[in-house]
Amino acid sequence: MKRPILFTLAASALLLGACSEVRDVRFVGSLTEPYCAPDGSVVLGVFPTARGSYEPIKSTPENCAWHAKSQEAPRSVEVAAN
Repeated sequence: MKRPILFTLAASALLLGACSEVRDVRFVGSLTEPYCAPDGSVVLGVFPTARGSYEPIKSTPENCAWHAKSQEAPRSVEVAAN
């Protein structure tokens, strides 16, 4: 009785896999150092344009708010003498 159910599940998985759409995604940055769009939103993957080009990508690490803060001049630190 279990064989028809397993066969049906396996056939369904193959059918869904064959019919799924595969898109070309270029991943940028990483989870620890992501890229950000000009509006500040985090970008992990970029899709190509209709012509298949990735050229107009404007996502950079410098667009991230926390990256701009880390580029500011460091604060001076006072050391207490004993």
